[in-house]
Order: sequence, then structure tokens, then C-alpha cells
Amino acid sequence: MPVLVGTLFDRVLVEGDFSQLGPVLLTGGLITVAGALALWLQDSLFGRLAATVSLRWRDAAYASLLKRDSFGREQSSGGLASRIIADLKECETHLQYGLGSLVAESVTVLAILGWLLWTNTQATLILMLLAVPLALTLSWLGRRVERASRLVLEKTEEVGAHLQEGLGQLEVARAFGLGPFLRRRLAGDSRELLEAQSLRAIWAGAQTPAAQVLGYLALAVLIILLIGSVQDGRMTLGELTSYVTLIALLGTPLTLLPRAWAMYRQARAAAVRLRQLTSPAATPVRGSAAVSGPAADDITLELTDVSYRFADADEELFSGVNLQLRGPGLVAILGTSGSGKSTLLRLLLGLLAPDTGSIRLDGHDLAELSDSELRRLIAYVPQSPALFRTSLLSNLDLGRGFSRSAVLDSLQRVGLAQLPAELPGGLDYRLAERGSGLSGGQLQRLAIARALLSQPRLLLLDEPTASLDEDSEADIISLLKGEARQRLVLVSTHRPALLDSTDAVIRVSPSGTVSRD
Repeated sequence: MPVLVGTLFDRVLVEGDFSQLGPVLLTGGLITVAGALALWLQDSLFGRLAATVSLRWRDAAYASLLKRDSFGREQSSGGLASRIIADLKECETHLQYGLGSLVAESVTVLAILGWLLWTNTQATLILMLLAVPLALTLSWLGRRVERASRLVLEKTEEVGAHLQEGLGQLEVARAFGLGPFLRRRLAGDSRELLEAQSLRAIWAGAQTPAAQVLGYLALAVLIILLIGSVQDGRMTLGELTSYVTLIALLGTPLTLLPRAWAMYRQARAAAVRLRQLTSPAATPVRGSAAVSGPAADDITLELTDVSYRFADADEELFSGVNLQLRGPGLVAILGTSGSGKSTLLRLLLGLLAPDTGSIRLDGHDLAELSDSELRRLIAYVPQSPALFRTSLLSNLDLGRGFSRSAVLDSLQRVGLAQLPAELPGGLDYRLAERGSGLSGGQLQRLAIARALLSQPRLLLLDEPTASLDEDSEADIISLLKGEARQRLVLVSTHRPALLDSTDAVIRVSPSGTVSRD
């Protein structure tokens, strides 16, 4: 711009040398094309950067959350999902649009200031001095934008939790007519989210007007100085026009920079929250050992001096538990609600680590086994089968690499050999959320089939027949009795029909003792 404007005024218009008009316009065209290409390259690169960073951060947050034993009382799966999406969106917006603007406009401002310093050092130094109040004002406003953004993201998480909770209980909501009730629960957090968003908009929107007002005051002072320079003969008319034009060009970056700065502050608030999600979770330290050689016919499970206490509890749940089980066989775990049956299952799964003592399967300490080896030796069937919105095959295989024939064999073992033929697409049929459309008995059998695919030595089940009718319960009991001929099967249950079929019973008392009848 200095080359174009200065030459255009001094050489072409004042001196009348119109032969310079063509080179001036050509130079301007080349500069324009180069700038356009640079802008396109910048937007493409920063767009790719935003997508890449978002992918990595999303994966890191998901991996960290999947390792957690449980979520806090104030957290929910829906809220955390909304949190990841909303926080990442703030970061993506900054990286794709804000960061590019910060870089490009900052370079533009520095380049213009450099030329201004060369043209008129005194006036430019005054301009830089006048910019100090602007910088301080933008910093003050930026801190308030970041604080408001943190509140917006927190309220977004709460709104997401409400939505997931209501939609996840759709049948109950319809049965009890909970629409108005659920909407009232959502309305409070939605209103708070609206107020937080409005507050953030006020602080973020104040940055550009502040820059414009302070910029105008600086321009007014500079114009007075520049007119004096022309009158003293220290500047030509072309230099004055070029200088004023460059100052005018500062208007665009001074408009865009505050907006980009607001995006940065919003992304910074989101990044702090994301780092909290990606911080390492407290999980049992796993070893790297693997079990070699053929499995013995007899199966042994030994608990030696096992004690465990929850982090926020004053007393131990289990204290000095000693227990030895031999299989194959079917063993029931009995205990009142809250006595620790589920916690015992999680200790046997390796999801929790005992504070003292050891748990050994076939003589191998669970703490010394690798995670993959532990999952091969021990399988689990939860009370509510967890099924995903993917194919029947994927729901059973779970990425473990079993062949289709192995999956079909497992279905046959649990009495579901005909299920693939009954579904459009067979094993490739895509199940609905939570396996909607399948009966309770089918869902339980699928969960058992999934567990049996790894041919585990120890099979753990949590209330597998609690929600089944008598016929379905009888089928599951028959299935478990068959599996108990070749593996050790531990079942947490209260059902008399299942208790009558067990080889042994373990009783868990509220006092922390575990004994075998």
C-alpha cells in the first residue's frame, strides 16, 4: 500500500508521469493475488489443525473417562458427553478462525507499524503509546469473557445431563406423563445458560467498540501531528496520504483482533475443562504377565487377607477376607443390599484393587496379569446388558477379533442359534439403542454369549435372572449349569430357583466378612 499510494500521488498525479500507472496497478494486482493465496492457505491449514487437535483431544478425554471407576455425584454420562462436544467446539472455533485472525492481523499490525516507524518515527511512537490503554482494556475485558465462558460451558453440561436423563427414560416419561415435569427441570438450567450466554456476549461484544473508540482518539492526535509535519516540510503530500491510509488500514485488524482475542479467551476456558477430563484417573496398576501352557482341569480362586475401603469411607468394607473356591462349579453370592456383593465382583474383575492382600486365579495374582490376559481369563455379565448401536456381530465381538463362526457357535451355546436368521442382515443387523426390540431373555443370553467368546476360566454374573419371567429364568439357569461343568461360575443372586441349583454359597455380610456355607 505505501508503494501504491505514495507513487500514485507523487509520481502519477502530482508529477503527471502516467507511464508509472501500469506498473503501479500490476504491482498492486500481484500483491492482491499473493495475499488471497496466503489467506486461502492459512484458512486451510488452520481448519486442518482445528480438526486434528479436536480429534486427539476427544479421543484422549474419552479414553480417560473410560478408565474411571465411576463418575462424581454431580456428573452424568449425558452431561460429560455435552461437555466434551461444547468444550471442543470452543477450541475448534478458536483454532480455525480466531488463531488465524490473531496471527494474520498481528502480522499486519506489526508490518504497518514498521512502515509507519520508518515514515515518521515520532508520530508512530506516540501511536504506540496511545495503544497502551487499548491493550489494558482488552486484557481486562478478556478476563471477563473467559470467566463468563466457563460459566456457559458448565451450564451447557448441566443442560446436556437433563436432556440425556429424560430421553434415556423415555418409556417411564411416557408412562407417568412426565413431559411437563422434565421440561420444568430443564427450564431452570436453560434459563441460567441463557443468562450466562448473554453475559458472555456483553463482555465479548464490548471489545470491538472499545477498540474503535480508543483507536479514534489515537487517530485524532496523530492527524494533528501529521498536519504539522507537512506544514514544516518534513513530509510530502504523498507520504502524508500513504501514512493516513496505513493508519486507516489499521482499522480492520483492530476490529478483528478483539473478536479473535475473545475466541481465544473462550477457548482457554474450554481447554482448562478438557485438561481436567484428560487427567489420569486413579485405576489399579496392572502388570504385564500372561498365563502360558494349557489350562488345568481344576480351577482355583483364592482371596488371601483381602481388605478394601472406599476412598471417602471411614471404615473398611472388607477386612482380612480369606476364601478359597475350586471349580468347575456354580457358586452363588448372597448378601443384603449394600453389603458389598457388587464390590466383591469388581475386585474379582480387577476393576478395583484390594488395599491389602491378594486375589489369585489358578495361582496367578490378578494384579500381575496384563489387562488383556485378565479379560481373557475372567468374563462378566452385568445385571443390565450393555448393548451398543452397532451390528449384532460387533456387539458380541467387541473388537476382540473373533471369527463369525466363533460368534455363531457362542450363540448356539446360549440357545440363540436362530436369532441371526430371524433378523434382517443376520449378524450384520444393527441393534437399536440398548437392544430395544429384543426380549429380556434374549438380551441376557446375548450378554452371556459375549462373555463366553473368550472361553473364560472364571465367569461372573450380577443378578442375571432378576428381571426375567420363570420360563426365561429356567432357561438361563440351565445354561449356567451347563457352563459350570467346564468353568467356575459365580453368580450374585437372590432368586431361590438359582440358589437351588448352585454347588456352593458365599455369604457377604454388612460387617465386612465373606464366608462360604
